[in-house]
Amino acid sequence: MYIPFEQMPDHARVWIYQANRPLSSSESERISQTLEQGTKGWEAHGSPLQASFEIRFNQVVVVAVNESVNQASGCSIDASTRWFKELAAELHIDFFNRDLAVLRGDALALIPLGQIKSNVESGKIRPADLIIRPLIDQISNYRSAWLCPANESYISRHF
Repeated sequence: MYIPFEQMPDHARVWIYQANRPLSSSESERISQTLEQGTKGWEAHGSPLQASFEIRFNQVVVVAVNESVNQASGCSIDASTRWFKELAAELHIDFFNRDLAVLRGDALALIPLGQIKSNVESGKIRPADLIIRPLIDQISNYRSAWLCPANESYISRHF
């Protein structure tokens, strides 16, 4: 069952899908329609999941499940992955992009993982630049630490 994202509790589980490019308004609308419909009927072993999603920076989709209502199962997680695979095929977007996402104003700059060190050395990535931490597991961490300074992140060794 779908609920608004801001009503999801701090302990809710999250999955982050980073697109390889910014989304157009029509693409964001299509994604929102698909995910709202999907989360309304999302189940784990026949039990409804309390779920939601939000789109950030026109490029990142965050899906959440309140597992204190019902826990997501392997099959239900696979179902959500299928939503993104189908949207990817329809919209020609890679939602499984793992490039480093650096916040530049209201948009993201994606840096291929193999180019992080050279971008730090050249000053294109600075210690205080905010980056997305893609492996957040709970909304509380997403709300408090999803964006973090580069020098406090997994790329800190390059500074």
